Amino acid sequence: MRRGKLFVKLQIKGEDSFSLIEKLHKRGVYAYDITFFDKKTIISIDFVDYKKFFAISRNMCYNIRILKYYGKLSPIKTLFSKCGLFICFNLFLALVIAFDGYVGKVCYEGDGEYFAPQISTLLKSEGVTEKTFLKADLKELENKLLQEIDGVAYVSLRKSGRVLTVEAYRSEPKIEGIDLKKEKIVSTVSGTIKAINLLSGTAIVSVGDEVRKGETLIEGYVLKDEEKQLTYALGEVEIEAKYVFTYQSFASGERYKNRACLLARENLGEKDVISCEVEESFDKDKIVYTVMLKYLVTVS
Repeated sequence: MRRGKLFVKLQIKGEDSFSLIEKLHKRGVYAYDITFFDKKTIISIDFVDYKKFFAISRNMCYNIRILKYYGKLSPIKTLFSKCGLFICFNLFLALVIAFDGYVGKVCYEGDGEYFAPQISTLLKSEGVTEKTFLKADLKELENKLLQEIDGVAYVSLRKSGRVLTVEAYRSEPKIEGIDLKKEKIVSTVSGTIKAINLLSGTAIVSVGDEVRKGETLIEGYVLKDEEKQLTYALGEVEIEAKYVFTYQSFASGERYKNRACLLARENLGEKDVISCEVEESFDKDKIVYTVMLKYLVTVS
């Protein structure tokens, strides 16, 4: 469908809808007829950008409702809705493939270039390459790309003439709300306090303190005129923790020390390791390597 033929009027409820509109414009989705109200915003977008709009706004804290469709093709859109958009789209897609199935070139738009290696590999496994005839269903390919490639929020495959265009966009990080009911923040590990970023409440510990797992770090209160006033606990505390790992071997040397350190890291998992110390000792005919890993943990 060409631009300018069909538009969608949307109602957006939520804080700072201007940021959403700004993000849309950066991604090439332009809003028209923008009207700001006290707690809502009304905008219109081109129907060509319909799927892209919802992909971009998916993880944002907005309540979005479609008000109406308008434009030259709005009667056809109503007809499509009644007969089933999926059936009409696939019928149209089948006709396009039948009359113009040759792929001379594959182009990437949006964040598609970033995902090009993964997308190209998946398309190739489905028999979609340059200088071949397209036999696969584009809608099924879109769904497969969304399911199998991590980090993709939106993908569109468009065939125009001999060019297959792949348009993709990355997922936006999910915005977590602030927990206003958290009474305290407790340590998830035992270790040494390295840094404190206090946003609300009172820090019970100081940098350099030794803490145990389960010990309170930040409490949800503030002192005013020597009296406690309740609030919520919010902040981040960076803790340096230690992990001890033992590895036995029948041989000694730097090679085995490095192996012991590597195994300790793998056993600890994905942590921000800042140092690895290895001590060598003997137990009868075996050599024992004791590994001490120091790593950072952020508690919030």
